[in-house]
Amino acid sequence: MAAGSAWAGYGLGCTIIDANDDAPAAYVAQGAAGAGTVGGLLLAVIGAVGWLVMMDRFPLALSGWHGAGLLLLCSVPGLVVATRELGAGGWYDVAAAGLATAGLLALLGGSLLAARRRLRWLEELRLIAEGTPTVATVVDSGIAPNDFEEASNLITIATFRFWGADGTPYLLHQRVTIPAAAPIAEGQRTTVWYDPANPLDERRIVVAMVHALRWNVPIPRVSVDGPAVPS
Repeated sequence: MAAGSAWAGYGLGCTIIDANDDAPAAYVAQGAAGAGTVGGLLLAVIGAVGWLVMMDRFPLALSGWHGAGLLLLCSVPGLVVATRELGAGGWYDVAAAGLATAGLLALLGGSLLAARRRLRWLEELRLIAEGTPTVATVVDSGIAPNDFEEASNLITIATFRFWGADGTPYLLHQRVTIPAAAPIAEGQRTTVWYDPANPLDERRIVVAMVHALRWNVPIPRVSVDGPAVPS
C-alpha cells in the first residue's frame, strides 16, 4: 500500500503538472507517469484491501484512520520527486505539505482511536472479572433472510434474554458485527456478565459472543448455573 501510494503520487504529480502546463514544453506525461498513475493506484487499492483484512484481525491496534494516513503520507515522496524532476514548485510544494499534514493527522486520529478501543477492551475484561455470569439466549438475531447475499459482514442489533439471580427476565440489545461465515441464530445460547445491583445498565454488561466478535478473540467461557453454549 505504501509503495503503491508513493508510485501513484509520482504518476499523478507528473500528470497534473503537465496538464497545468507547469512542466517543460517538451515534456509529455506518458510512460513512467502513466505507469505510476495506473500501477500505483492498483497497488494502493490492493494494499488497502489487505489493510482491511489486517484491521479485522487486529482491531485493538489498527483502524481505517491509520490506513488513510499511510496512503496520504506515502504519496508525498512521489509528488516531491515529480515536482523536482519537472522543475515545478510553488503550489505543488504546498500540496505536498498539505498531504503530509493530513496524513499525520489521520495517523494521530488512528492512534487515539486505537487507545480508546484499548480502554474499552480493558473495561470489558474488568466487567467480566467482576460481573455475575449467567446464561443468555438470542431471541432476535437481527438478521433478515437476504442480508448476506451481497455482504460478508452485517452490522445489526441483536436481542438477548437473560435471567437475574431472582429469576427476573431481562432483554438486552447489543450492536454487533456478524460475519457471514459465522451467523448467530435465535435460540443460540451464550454467557452474559452483568451487575446484579443494576441489571438494566447495559454499560456494565458484557455478552460473550459479542465480545468475541468485536475483538476477534476466543469466546470467554465460564461455568454458570445452566448449559451455556457460547457460539
